Amino acid sequence: MTKSEQIQQQFKELQITPTQSLQGTYQTPSDKSISHRALIFGAIAKGQTVINRLLPAADVLRTKTALQQLGVKITTTGEQTTVEGQGGFKFKQPQQPLNLGNSGTTTRLFLGLLAKQAFPITLVGDASLSQRPMARVVTPLQAVGMKVNYLNEFDQLPLTILPNQHLQALNYQMPIASAQLKSALILAALQADQPSKIGQLAESRNHTELMLTQFGGNINEKQRCLQIQPLIQPLIGQTLTVPGDPSTAAFLITAALLLPNSRLTVTNHSLNPTRTGFLQLLEAQHAPLTYLNKTTAGEPSADIQIKTLITPLKAFTINQKNLGRLIDEIPIISLLATQVVGTTVIRDAHELRYKETDRLHVIATELTKFGATITELPDGLQITGPTQLKRPSVPLDAHQDHRIAMMLVVAELLIGEKLPIAGIESIAISNPTFIKDLISLLKDENK
Repeated sequence: MTKSEQIQQQFKELQITPTQSLQGTYQTPSDKSISHRALIFGAIAKGQTVINRLLPAADVLRTKTALQQLGVKITTTGEQTTVEGQGGFKFKQPQQPLNLGNSGTTTRLFLGLLAKQAFPITLVGDASLSQRPMARVVTPLQAVGMKVNYLNEFDQLPLTILPNQHLQALNYQMPIASAQLKSALILAALQADQPSKIGQLAESRNHTELMLTQFGGNINEKQRCLQIQPLIQPLIGQTLTVPGDPSTAAFLITAALLLPNSRLTVTNHSLNPTRTGFLQLLEAQHAPLTYLNKTTAGEPSADIQIKTLITPLKAFTINQKNLGRLIDEIPIISLLATQVVGTTVIRDAHELRYKETDRLHVIATELTKFGATITELPDGLQITGPTQLKRPSVPLDAHQDHRIAMMLVVAELLIGEKLPIAGIESIAISNPTFIKDLISLLKDENK
C-alpha cells in the first residue's frame, strides 16, 4: 500500500464528533526544509553525513532519489540516514531525467546545485510542478553562466541544464523574500570563481546558511546582504538531527487552541527565529503556550504545551515584515482568523499563488464553503471573525495541496463532522502520519 493509499484508508477510519478534544503528546514530524538541505549538503561534503529523523515524506524522497540517480550513495536504517559524500559537486550523469514529482523545493535547489556540470541534466515534474515558475531562479543563474533549455514552455518544467564549466560570482538583489531562491543562489555561489553577494528584500528561513556553516562553509550576513565564499576545500560530513517542522505543527496547535478542553504537548518543535512567526503571533496575545526542555545546539528546539483558549484572540496583521517567518502556515492561520475577533489582513503574499496550487484562491474558496467571511486580495486575504463555521453544502477539495488538505481536516474538527475531502492523499507530500497521529490524539468526552 502506498503512502497515499494509507492516508486515504486512515481518513476513512478517522472519526470526528462535536465533543472531541486533543489530548496527549504529539511528536512533531521532522522539518521538510531541513531534510532536503541535509541530503544535499551531505551529498557535496567529504565523508559520511548521518541524518537522524529525516522526514520520510514524498517531497524529501524525491530529493533522495534524484541524488541517488546522480551517483550519491544514500542508505536508511530505521530513523537514521547515511549519505556518502562526493567531496564536492562531483556528480555522475543520470541515465534518465530526474523526476522531481511535486517537489518545488527539490527543483529550485537543484537548479543551483547542478548549475556547473559537465553533462546535460533534464528535470521533469508532475502536472502541478510543471505549472510553477522557475525563471525567478533560472534567470539570475543564467546571468552568471548557467545554461538552460526550456523543453516546453518558458519558465516551466521540463527543462535541461546544459553542460557548463564556469560560473561567475553573483551580485544579486533578490526581488522577493524566498528561501528557495536564496538557497539555490547560495549553492551556485559555492561553485563560482569569486566571492558572491546576495541582497535580501526581507527575512526568510535561514536553514541553508546555518547548515552551510555547520558543514564548514564560509558565509556571512551584514545588513541583509549575504557574502558567500566559493569552496576551496570540500565541506566536511556531519551528524545532525532534524528538528520538528513548525509549519506542520501549526495545524494541531491551532486545533488544540480551538477545541474545548484540549491539552496537547508538541515535542521537538523548532525554535529557529526565522520559523517562529506563528508562535510569535500567538505569544503577542498571551495564548496559553508553555515552553519546556529548550535546546540551543544547532537548530534550537523545545517542547510546547498548548491548552484551549480561554478568551478569543484578536485579529492579526501579516505583511512583508513577518510573512517570511510563517508563509507555509498561512492556510491554518486563515482558518484560525475565522475564529478571532476583528479583521485579519494578510498582504505581500503573492508567492502563495505559485505553490502546489494558487493557495490564496483555494483558501478563500474552501473556507467560504464553511461560511467564512473572507475576501481574496491581489496579494493576500482579508478575513473577518469570529464566525460560527457551518457544514458545507458543496464538496470540499484540497486541490492536491497538502497544506490545504490539513487545513480542511482541522476545519472539520471545528464543525464536529467528517466530510469527504478530494485530494486528501496529498498530505503524504509533507506529513504522511498526520491522520494517524490525529486519530491517536482525539478524545471524546462522551465515550
